[in-house]
Amino acid sequence: MPVATTYSLAIGGRAAPPELLAAIRQIEVEDHAQMADMLRIKLAVAVREDGGGWTVLDDGPFTRLAKLRVTVTVGSGAAMPLIEAYVIDVDTNFSSHPGSSELSITAMDPTVLMHLAEKVKSWPNMKDSDVASAIFSDQAYGFSPIVESTNLSRQEDDHTLVQRGTDIQFLQQLADRNGYECFVTLNDDGVVEGHFHPPKPEGQPQGTLSVNMGSATNVDKFRVRYDMLGPAVAKAATIDPADAAKQTGAATDPARTNDMGDEPATPAERPRQVLLSQHGAARSGEVQQLAQAVVDRSSWSIAAEGEINTVAFAKILRAKQPVMVRGVGQQFSGRYYVERVLHTISGDGAWIQKFTLRRNATGLTKRENFRDDDAIAS
Repeated sequence: MPVATTYSLAIGGRAAPPELLAAIRQIEVEDHAQMADMLRIKLAVAVREDGGGWTVLDDGPFTRLAKLRVTVTVGSGAAMPLIEAYVIDVDTNFSSHPGSSELSITAMDPTVLMHLAEKVKSWPNMKDSDVASAIFSDQAYGFSPIVESTNLSRQEDDHTLVQRGTDIQFLQQLADRNGYECFVTLNDDGVVEGHFHPPKPEGQPQGTLSVNMGSATNVDKFRVRYDMLGPAVAKAATIDPADAAKQTGAATDPARTNDMGDEPATPAERPRQVLLSQHGAARSGEVQQLAQAVVDRSSWSIAAEGEINTVAFAKILRAKQPVMVRGVGQQFSGRYYVERVLHTISGDGAWIQKFTLRRNATGLTKRENFRDDDAIAS
């Protein structure tokens, strides 16, 4: 029996009126681990019957930075918030052909609020993670910080951390040099969280994607690519401004073994080596940290993409969380980290989920649990 999928749209905290919902042709939500989440809505617009303006458009619901929230329900499950976003672009295509005029709305997740003001600000005596906690908790945002501690603390009499740019630009720079992710997301309880931590593929998988598994199949398309030439060794050097001593750092293995497979995806023999330059680091600890971040990012060299049969999967696939994959051979079956999901919902509720996955190992650990009790076809 087909599973019904429904959605609701709130504008400024209030449910969208029925006439606006009836005009929706498509809703597209892009959930991404590396970039801001985006919401795009296409609506039909037309000249009003009395000729006194345009439907939807002249009602003016989509003002600058208007807060939108999309909530979805799969089958008899609970309603789940899919995205909270703020309007950043309105594009109207007027046509002389009846039924062809269209209003396109683009909205960005709450990181847009962190990108409105460039700043020059010092952060003395603080670790990068302390800065992330302070910015996410700022009353201007009020996000719930989900932050993992970093190692280095820079003292004011030695080195002062200075922000030049918007809050989100600054946090992304700090995340990049630590090999961390930095993103803002809406959790299942509807609370906006600010995240600053390494990728977390080791948690409870959100389900199992089954490829070519007969009646258990819930994936319509699946493609996997293995980039075997990423940097497996990174080296860097700098001069300490205090005493002109040479500071070096090198990384030859990923810092985190996420137990995603039997063999690391990075090569042990004849590895590719890179020399980092123009990095701005001043201490050996910072240089080592940068080199390690490069190797860690490079280790995620297996990428898969495909399309879910939402009726068979019967749930929402989320980016920034792990998922199991089976049916794609011994080398590529196993645990993956979801990097991106593109949700496309038509006005009548038809729902397509396209995904991109990452993995830093090959083979099976023999400890995988591919059981998915929530899936229809399990």
